Amino acid sequence: MPRVREHAAYFSPQVSQTRRFYHADWRRQVVRETHLDVIGGGCEWCAPDFFIEREEFPYVAFEFVWAGKGRVRLGRQWHELSPGLTFFFDPTIPHIIQSDPAEPLVKYFFNFAGPRITALLAELKLRPGSIFRVGEPARLAELCDEAVDYALQNSALGLRASSAVLEHALVLCAEGRRPPDTRPDPAYATYLRCRNFLLRHYPSLTSISEAARACSVTAAYLTRLFQRFDRETPHECLRRLKLNEALFKLRQPGTLAKAVATELGFKSAAHFSRAFKQYHGMAPQDAMRGR
Repeated sequence: MPRVREHAAYFSPQVSQTRRFYHADWRRQVVRETHLDVIGGGCEWCAPDFFIEREEFPYVAFEFVWAGKGRVRLGRQWHELSPGLTFFFDPTIPHIIQSDPAEPLVKYFFNFAGPRITALLAELKLRPGSIFRVGEPARLAELCDEAVDYALQNSALGLRASSAVLEHALVLCAEGRRPPDTRPDPAYATYLRCRNFLLRHYPSLTSISEAARACSVTAAYLTRLFQRFDRETPHECLRRLKLNEALFKLRQPGTLAKAVATELGFKSAAHFSRAFKQYHGMAPQDAMRGR
């Protein structure tokens, strides 16, 4: 089984929360030309002082701004960052990424190696050093979440699935690219704020009504926002986040199912066990035996 971890030496510590993964065994893989070699990635809630400056970086990087503001320098050119923008860099491009202290960035990032990513970016005309607004930001965020979920399964098939999902995400970027100054729909900003709240607080949330109140919207309006901009309901989003987190935790040595159920806000161990089995097709004990 591959060693998938939640931390790597190159990950920034200037974050308030994360959902990140690092494939610690990636160097042992035979370089393949048929699919992407995913090194690491995830979602970062940047701290107000988030600042990265690199003259060199060993991987190809794809980054997508989900919320907040900031700026990025790619090569010698500065760009303002806002929700819905995506950018790329590779080992040839020095870069700086800086968060706005008043509205810190929330962003997805994924790093790749091997010949497939270079060929794919060339095929899709996604030039390293470029930045643009994506046409379907909600769908792209869904794919990014899915890629993280698969990677955190800590299995060879999980990493393979993550690779396939990220290839889909890159194709989506290429198909719907727009100029960076394209203005987003105002309702989309509310959706972003609500979905970001779910992503940040899902371990402790017990219902969608609770999330809606915290976001100053009604549960019905929250559901309509997801119907308009997403492919899953708020309830499905919350359930997916909790149960995929549970799978990752249960595969860590020494973890107990009852403790995971309590940490993720389930009413009881029995309720957690039923939900886990319905979603993953196996009991929590089976996931623990597969450590």
